Amino acid sequence: MDEAVKQQILSQCYSRRYDTEYRRQYQYQSDATDVRNYVKLKPAEIIDLLDNAAFTARAQARNLLQLMRVQLWLPSAAPHAGGTGDARGVDNNLHITLKVGNRSYHLRCKELPSLHVIQITG
Repeated sequence: MDEAVKQQILSQCYSRRYDTEYRRQYQYQSDATDVRNYVKLKPAEIIDLLDNAAFTARAQARNLLQLMRVQLWLPSAAPHAGGTGDARGVDNNLHITLKVGNRSYHLRCKELPSLHVIQITG
């Protein structure tokens, strides 16, 4: 992604406090891959996640980035575990929720080999 485009998307993030308040990014604690560290992602890191989405979510991620370029947006929920589940069971993948305009989008992520978006629902 072009740096100018990334800056346009960042300028649409309507919570400047979010970017400065949460300085740590997603990472594993120590070297153990079975330990999750639920820290906040900065808006720039969320843009990078979308820009590097898995093949299965790439088209959705590009569309979402285009919306984020022209509409106000906010990361409304940091990486969190799936809910209580449904008929298929609990989703143990991490999820990130974004609010873009008046609509919320759920980014489903895989953690290995590193955090990456595998599905976007809205």
